[in-house]
Amino acid sequence: MRGAKHILPVLSMLLPAMAMGQYITLWHNDKGSSLQFNMDRLWSYNLYEHSRWGGGLRWTSPPLKVDGTRIILDGYLAYGTQDRQWKGGIGNEIMFGRSSHGLTQYITVWRDYQAVGSRQLSSGRYDDPASLSAFMNRRMSDQAGMVWGYRWRVRGTEHSIEGRMTVGGRLFNNERLLYRILGDTLVEEDAFLLRWLMKLPQGITTQIEAGGTLPQYSLVARLLAQYDHSFDIGAFELHTFMQAGVTPPSTPYIYMFDLGGTFGAPLYFRNSLLTARPNEFTANTFAFLSLRFGPSNPLCRLWSPLLQMGTYPVPFVALHAAWGHLWGQRDDGRLWNSFELQAPHLGIGEAIAGVDGLFRWGLVDWGVAVAYRLTPPQAPYHFTQTQDNLALLVTAALIF
Repeated sequence: MRGAKHILPVLSMLLPAMAMGQYITLWHNDKGSSLQFNMDRLWSYNLYEHSRWGGGLRWTSPPLKVDGTRIILDGYLAYGTQDRQWKGGIGNEIMFGRSSHGLTQYITVWRDYQAVGSRQLSSGRYDDPASLSAFMNRRMSDQAGMVWGYRWRVRGTEHSIEGRMTVGGRLFNNERLLYRILGDTLVEEDAFLLRWLMKLPQGITTQIEAGGTLPQYSLVARLLAQYDHSFDIGAFELHTFMQAGVTPPSTPYIYMFDLGGTFGAPLYFRNSLLTARPNEFTANTFAFLSLRFGPSNPLCRLWSPLLQMGTYPVPFVALHAAWGHLWGQRDDGRLWNSFELQAPHLGIGEAIAGVDGLFRWGLVDWGVAVAYRLTPPQAPYHFTQTQDNLALLVTAALIF
C-alpha cells in the first residue's frame, strides 16, 4: 500500500491556498500604480529542498501618458531548508500600450533550480490542487541565467518567443542527490536555448525548444504538445488531458522527458502516474493520457453553517496511460546514460475510482480515491518490483 512519508508536506500545501489569492495588494493609488506581495513565493515544497520559504514583490506603474505603456517590476527571494541555499530573481515586463495584440517584452535574471525533464507548459493553479505535482520534483539543475522574450495574442491564440542562457550543474548523480553544503561537486552543464510556445483557446498548447549545452556540446531540441479540455455531456463531465513529445537521440538527459509519478504522496493528482515513483520513467519520445468521467454536480448537498462542515459527494472514474521510448534502449527499455534510465516501452496504465467532496470543511472538499496499476506481464520495469500496485489516495479541491 502507499506510504504516508510525504503526507505533512502535501496536506500543508493546501493551508496557504485556503486563505489567499496569488497576490495581496500592499499599496495602490488612483493613477494605476500598485505594489503587491506574491503569496505563491511564501512557501512551497519539493523533494530536493524540502520546505522552501521566501517572498516576492510586484510593482506596476501607471499607464504612460504618451501611449498607455505599462511597466511591471517583479522580484523574489527564497531559502531551502534542506539545501540551505538562497535563490532569487528579478525581472521586468513592458506592456506596449499601442499594440493591438497585447505585445509584452520581458527580461528576467535569476539563480534557481529547474526540474529535470520538466513537462510543464503552464503553472499549476491553487484553486485546483489536483493539477499540482511539482512538490514531487527530486532531480534538479542549479541554474543562473537570463531570459529575454516577447508574448502577444492574435485572435485568441497566445504566442511567446524567448532566448535563454544558463550556467549551472546537475544536483544529482544516479540515485544520489548532491548538495553544495556537503561539499559535493556538481556536473557543469551550461545551455543556450530558443523557445517558442503557442496556446490555442481550444486547449491545445505547443512548445518547441532548440539550442545546445556547454562545455561539452550537445544538441538540445524538444517538441512538446498538450491538449487539456473538459466536455459537458448532459449531466456529466469528461476531462481530457493528453501530452506527447519527442527529442533527438543526442539530447542530454536533463532535457529528455521525465515520466515519473507521485508514488509516496497520499494526494490524488489528475495529470500524473499515481503508482510510479518520482523519476522512475524517462523517455525521448512519449505519449500520456488522462481521462476522468463523472457527474457535473454533487449527488446531494448537506451543509452546517454553524460548524462550517458538510458533504457534497461527486463520484468519478478515471484512466491514466503512458508509453515512452529511449533512443538506443535495450530490449527491456533500459538505457545507460551516465546512469540507468527506464522507459515504459510496453506501456503502463492506471484505473482510478473515487468520490470527491465526501467532507467539505471551510473552503476545501476532501474525498477518497483508489488507483490500481495495470502493467503488461511481460514488462517487469526496473523499479516496480519493490512497490504495490494498489494506491489509496485523498482527493482535495478548493471551493471559491
